[in-house]
Amino acid sequence: MISDPRSPASSVLVCRGCCCGSSTKHPEVDHAGQVDRLRAAAGSVGARFHVVDCLGPCERSNVVVVRHGDRRHWLGGILGDEVEDLARWLGDMGDQPPVPLRAHVFDGLTGRAKQRLIPARGPDLAALCAELCTAGTWTMGVPGAIAEFDSSAETADVRVAETVEGTIVTATTSTGAMRVCIDGATRAFGFGTDAAAEEPRTTVLVRTGDGLTPRRGLTEVGRDPDPIVEDDRGAVLFDLGLDRAATRFMVRVADGPLVALLRRARGTPIEGLETAIWQAMVEASPTRVVETVIGRVEVSAPIPPPQGRSPVGSHTHLLPDILDLGLDLPAGLTVPSGWRIGPIHYADHADDHDV
Repeated sequence: MISDPRSPASSVLVCRGCCCGSSTKHPEVDHAGQVDRLRAAAGSVGARFHVVDCLGPCERSNVVVVRHGDRRHWLGGILGDEVEDLARWLGDMGDQPPVPLRAHVFDGLTGRAKQRLIPARGPDLAALCAELCTAGTWTMGVPGAIAEFDSSAETADVRVAETVEGTIVTATTSTGAMRVCIDGATRAFGFGTDAAAEEPRTTVLVRTGDGLTPRRGLTEVGRDPDPIVEDDRGAVLFDLGLDRAATRFMVRVADGPLVALLRRARGTPIEGLETAIWQAMVEASPTRVVETVIGRVEVSAPIPPPQGRSPVGSHTHLLPDILDLGLDLPAGLTVPSGWRIGPIHYADHADDHDV
């Protein structure tokens, strides 16, 4: 059966995470030109197009995922002539990649990066976390619904405090803030092309215990009892209701009209929210709050319009096409069962963010 990319279910995801789109790793490639060419090809047949953060298998950069109906094709090494082959395939609406691309097809959900358990625990792990807040990028959430804490454009104010719950690490910039609690149940896994490397390229904080209680549908949580940014203490917190135990994606709203609009939509699943609500949230740009069992990230930077460019610094991504993959970790990363996923740190990160 041939799936028509003009259908609303079809999309093209172009990775621009820590390795894909990197001029350091692939200096000979016109990464911006690739995005423009594939965006035009997808648009010509009515397919949705997203440039997204890390899809996972960094060793296969540049990675592209093409969705035809309920089928997803993962392609790696899209660096040169493959871009034109891919653009032609999108235009031809074929169900299977053409012969020139078949060597680039891989199973994005089974190819896994090597992992190792980082020995640091307790205060030592908190100190490592604090150090990582000064370089690279942290993400909190799940693929398709994440907050990104990025201190590359300015120096983060990092603080460490001992409490009865554990060691609290807080980092703030002008566009975002992150807080994590490192207790006895918290550990970290390091990932990289060399599992024995002293400095892993990707670090995932995890903990044992229960996940978050999933919420289905837009839910008014009430006043945020413990915001990182005190200026928002009086605002109203709304959970968009991803129905996931791994994360919550919320907005903290001080704007009266937007509060009223969201209250009228309480109980509505995220996929059923009206366009007017999304437009109102873009205009008001409320603080986005993304939580896991280990902590939260708050982002106050403006929300870009559809197909706009994410601002420099901390920002968020909410992309239903990627949420539909049902992943708790970017494809290619995995941790043993029984661990709950917290924030992920990327030691290096692409300069381009285009959603």
